[in-house]
Amino acid sequence: MASGSEPHFTESLFGCTKDCGVCLWGCCIPCGAQCMQGKAIEKATDGTQGCFVPCLLAICLGCIGAAINRGTVRGKFTIEGGCIGDCCTHCFCGPCAACQEYREVAFRKGFK
Repeated sequence: MASGSEPHFTESLFGCTKDCGVCLWGCCIPCGAQCMQGKAIEKATDGTQGCFVPCLLAICLGCIGAAINRGTVRGKFTIEGGCIGDCCTHCFCGPCAACQEYREVAFRKGFK
């Protein structure tokens, strides 16, 4: 299992195809993937974040809101990156990025 201090995502951006369920959520219902990510962070942080805010950010602000969510994941696990890269990632590969973030939280905290 990965430690919490690795400076990069453990999965590649296109590694989402390894988990069909998460991949379908990310492709068909991207805001649902953001909600799943929020719930995963909530489990990982003893209930300090729910799924409402990540989902609302993704719906109302599009790739900017999703980039904010990505920044939250990077901050929790000290993953290198910045807001411009996060925004570009979600602008061009949003579903894959949301899946990558969910799988990152699940992998680092040891749950599905």
